[in-house]
Amino acid sequence: MTVTNISKWGNSQGIRLSKKMLKQIGVENIDNEQVTLTVNDGKIIIEKTSQQSKLMQRFADYDPQDYLKNREIASNDLLGPKGREIW
Repeated sequence: MTVTNISKWGNSQGIRLSKKMLKQIGVENIDNEQVTLTVNDGKIIIEKTSQQSKLMQRFADYDPQDYLKNREIASNDLLGPKGREIW
């Protein structure tokens, strides 16, 4: 068990966590990792979040069925290959 202080940090409050403690939950790259904070039975629980690639984050809300449903088919979509494509 580690005891630490709550300190004022701008308009918020913050706590400091040791590298050793962060390593125990799998946080290696301290400057660029996200954690999830939850409150359960009066306790704050800190967990490492599973990070998706930035590309996956951009497509997180993408629904291909919705995209196709709301899209007009362009006339060139119905034409055959334009170059040396093999279909």
